[in-house]
Amino acid sequence: MAGGKWMGWWGHLGAPKQRGIVTYVLSPYEQRAFAGALHQAVFNTFRRVTGQAFYISIPFGAAYGIYSWGKENHQWRLSKAGHAAHGDDH
Repeated sequence: MAGGKWMGWWGHLGAPKQRGIVTYVLSPYEQRAFAGALHQAVFNTFRRVTGQAFYISIPFGAAYGIYSWGKENHQWRLSKAGHAAHGDDH
């Protein structure tokens, strides 16, 4: 009840009947929902990955270079040569 007046059940709330709306239905036995889905998925994934490779490889390469440099620098600072080069400033 809205405002004390019965408007009808859900979906039939007393509005004028709609006209001019056309709906089409295809039988589930006539459609092929996954026709070519695997083939399209493989090529679409390849296309999308190659499209993003530039944006991913540059930062990944930079991060790997920084990591490698840091690891090598750390090992050098722990060595005798690293201690001799820096003296007693740790």
